[in-house]
Amino acid sequence: MGIRLRTKKLIYSGLAGAGITLILTSAGGYVAYNKVQEHEIALKQEYKGKMEALQSVADQSENALALNRKVEKGEQITEAMLEPVYVPKGAAAGDRILNNTFEAGDTPYFAKTDLTANTILTESIVYAEEMITNDIREGEYSFIELPSKLQVDKYVDIRIQFPSGDDFVLFAKKKVKDVQGVTMWVDVDEGEIMTMSSAIVDAYVSGAKIYAMPYVDEHMQQNSEMTYPVKLNVKELIQKDPNIVNIAKLNLEQQNRARVEENLKVMDEMTRDKVKTGDEATKNAVNKDKERRSAEERVNSYNDQAQKEQAELVGGGKGGSN
Repeated sequence: MGIRLRTKKLIYSGLAGAGITLILTSAGGYVAYNKVQEHEIALKQEYKGKMEALQSVADQSENALALNRKVEKGEQITEAMLEPVYVPKGAAAGDRILNNTFEAGDTPYFAKTDLTANTILTESIVYAEEMITNDIREGEYSFIELPSKLQVDKYVDIRIQFPSGDDFVLFAKKKVKDVQGVTMWVDVDEGEIMTMSSAIVDAYVSGAKIYAMPYVDEHMQQNSEMTYPVKLNVKELIQKDPNIVNIAKLNLEQQNRARVEENLKVMDEMTRDKVKTGDEATKNAVNKDKERRSAEERVNSYNDQAQKEQAELVGGGKGGSN
């Protein structure tokens, strides 16, 4: 009986130990399994991140240039200000400027407006100086009516206006190289020289005026279209007598000078009127000041006399009582 009881206890103890061992083994296996799963998940996330990074690099497949610092409006953009970058194909501007443009070094670019660092360089935000070709000459014109506030380095359209009201563009977006009084200097090519010759004769014959009109923001505004139609009869007139261009030019210069003189005369008259008016106002102010001072002096004199008489009366009264 006792042997059986001990046997049962041993069996129960073995079963309990096996159960505990099984539980511990299962728990350890579960923990190990979880660690393996976590490691696999981490590896998958890492792999996914690398794939996304590689895909992002693959998407950034278009070359471009970005500014490495702030650039102010009108400042020249040099190669040292730029860094090569890659941009997504879908976001790459069609007019972006590539590095080989600056490597050639032929065309200087300038900022149309203030630009921040990391801005991608495109044709729409810069402007290029005109290339000097073999037929470019410096034109000097003294018959063009100029705006009163015209300054050097501003851009203008040169236009012609006829008495009928027709108005045409002769030159589009010309940079003013210099301006002195009624004379302006701009660069013109051979075709523009011929166009201006025709316009000079046209203005002389038709009584038209040639004038300059400045741009509000020459860097952001597009060029006007040249719309002046050279007339055949004017061409024939020039061919028949080339000297007529000089005659017409001289006539227009004299007209322009006469107009300026007339404006100066009007201004002189206005100045004289202002001076005259100012003199009269000054005289009136001086006379009023004299009258005010005279009145103050009379009042002060009257007060002094009254005080003196009062003092004498007071003094006489005291002597009589003694």
